[in-house]
Amino acid sequence: MPHQALVRYSVGGQDEYLPARMFNFSSTGMYLELQFPPPKLGANLLIEVIEKGDGDAWDDDDAPRRCYYAKVIWKRNLPESERHYGVGLRYLSIP
Repeated sequence: MPHQALVRYSVGGQDEYLPARMFNFSSTGMYLELQFPPPKLGANLLIEVIEKGDGDAWDDDDAPRRCYYAKVIWKRNLPESERHYGVGLRYLSIP
C-alpha cells in the first residue's frame, strides 16, 4: 500500500522531529506508521506534512507544508511491516 504523504512529528512541542508516513487521514484524524517507538497514549503531537516533494524537502525552508496538532488515541505494533508501529491520531485543531 503506497503512503499518502511523508510527515514528521514532534512530541509536546519539543525541537526534535521524527519521520513518519501518513497512510490514511480524515476530517477528524490520521493514521501514521513509524520506525521509532511511538509516543505515549494521550501525547500531543505537532505534525508537519510536506505537500510536494520527498524527504529532501525538509531541508528546504520554502517547501510548502501543513501543520496539525493531534493527540495519540491508539497505537499498535506492526511486526510484519518495515515500519514497526502504527499510531492513530485525533486532531486537536486544524489550521
